[in-house]
Amino acid sequence: MAEEKKKKGFLSRFGLKSKDEKRAEEAAQKAAEQKRVDEQMAARMAAINAAALKSAREMDAQKSSDDITEISAEEQARQEAEDKRQAEIQAAKDVARAKQLAEERANQAALDAEREAKAKAAKLKAEEEAKALAAKQAQEAQERAEAQRLEKERLAAEEAAQKAKEDAAIKAAKDAQEAAALKAQAEVAAKAREEIEAQRRAEIIRQEEAAKLAAIAEAKRLKDAQDKADEAARLQRMADEAKEAERRARIAEERATREANEREALAKIKAEREAKLEAEGKLAPKQGQTTDDSPSNFLARISKGLSKSTSRMSESMAASFTKRTLDDAAIEDLEDILIASDLGTGPALKVTSRLAQDKFDKQITDLEIKIALADVISEILTPLEKPIVLGAVKPQILLFVGVNGSGKTTTLGKIAKRFTDDGKKVLIAAGDTFRAAAFEQLSVWGERANAPVMSGKIGADAAGLVYDAIERARDENFDILMIDTAGRLQNRTELMDELAKVLRVIKKQDETAPHHSILVLDATVGQNALMQTEAFAKTAEVSGLIMTKLDGTAKGGVLVALSDKYNLPIHCIGIGEQVEDLENFSAPVFAAALSGVADEMRD
Repeated sequence: MAEEKKKKGFLSRFGLKSKDEKRAEEAAQKAAEQKRVDEQMAARMAAINAAALKSAREMDAQKSSDDITEISAEEQARQEAEDKRQAEIQAAKDVARAKQLAEERANQAALDAEREAKAKAAKLKAEEEAKALAAKQAQEAQERAEAQRLEKERLAAEEAAQKAKEDAAIKAAKDAQEAAALKAQAEVAAKAREEIEAQRRAEIIRQEEAAKLAAIAEAKRLKDAQDKADEAARLQRMADEAKEAERRARIAEERATREANEREALAKIKAEREAKLEAEGKLAPKQGQTTDDSPSNFLARISKGLSKSTSRMSESMAASFTKRTLDDAAIEDLEDILIASDLGTGPALKVTSRLAQDKFDKQITDLEIKIALADVISEILTPLEKPIVLGAVKPQILLFVGVNGSGKTTTLGKIAKRFTDDGKKVLIAAGDTFRAAAFEQLSVWGERANAPVMSGKIGADAAGLVYDAIERARDENFDILMIDTAGRLQNRTELMDELAKVLRVIKKQDETAPHHSILVLDATVGQNALMQTEAFAKTAEVSGLIMTKLDGTAKGGVLVALSDKYNLPIHCIGIGEQVEDLENFSAPVFAAALSGVADEMRD
């Protein structure tokens, strides 16, 4: 009962009712409804009875109307009032009876509902007690079963332990027998191993002797093969040296021819000048007079052009190596001087290493250092000495690339003049469509070289112009197409992408083109030329270098550092603004001029 009250209290807090409460309410509602119905029935019965009584009285009054004529009207009214009162009393009694009957029925229904709710509560309680008893009995049975299981396991464990003990004793005895047998077998095996080891050592000794004999035979064979390879290499070197000598002779012949032509042109110019001066009555220079900076003396001119680079290095060497012993400190000082002259770490180490082999701990002069420097520079640059050689395919496409202000346009014009002087038919494409001055500059050089110049509108697509230029060069049978490009910084990705597009257009027209992709570098930028070379080599497939403005900088040694790192052919160097100031590169001449040996020879 207490639990039922708790349950009711819990449900009432949330506005809910239990099943028993709901049944009691339903029973009370039914009783109230029955009571209402009974009251209505009682009222109807009373009305019916009153109507019947009234009808009967009216009929009696009609029948006995003749008999009661003598009764006075007052008595009749009294009688009617009495009848009416009796009828009302009877009706009230009927209503009271019906009401009483309804209340009794309602009370009986409420009692029945209450008894039914109590019976159900008792039944639920009995069921819960039965469940609790069953659970308790099940738990006790489970505990008894668990205890029996544990007891069985204990007994089984004891039996297993006993059996294991017996098995262990049996196994120990068996192991002892096996150990004795194994010991005997081990003794036999040890003797066998000793015999086998003795045989193996004897076999190793025999094999070593055989290997020695085979090694001697192989060494003899390799020596014979090496001797043959050395002889073949010697013969190949001789052939290469012969080819190199032939190439140098050809280059020297070309240079001699060009210098002869220059001397002839110079003589012609001088003759014309003398004639003009004589006609004007002025004093003409002496016949045959030349100076160190005349066009025919390339060594003098390049020495003059590299004077800024040479003088600074020579002054540093003279200050540091006047009768000085070449020790570790002196080598470090020399390396610093050479690296500061933009020669690069590799060439600087080669120079100091060469000097250290013969002059370490000996006095050394700056002239000896200059000679060693000239030798190293010549060794590095000589394999890269390569003039622009045209192939048989027409047109030969030459692409000129480089950053703004490097001298691309001027260099292209000078080379175009050289080609047209040699009788070549040249077409120039002004691929720098972003700079109006570039077209004007090329037009001047085109007039000098007697070469037509193709151009587009400012800001036009350079790749489209290049495509049209290749078509024209083919249609009009030009020998050479020289393409100028817009100057661009190597760190501007979008500009380098445009250059790559120009290259793709060229290759679509001719897979072997451009036949020469020439990077023009400004010597005044010093070490920055290394980054420019790396960037353009990736984008424009650079095949060779031309370095300009060597006459206006103290950083001419960067050409050595470039060559040592990238190993790119060097076509020409520029040491001035005039046409004759762009010369085919000569490694020995450059080495002598840059190292200062040429100045020492003149002195």
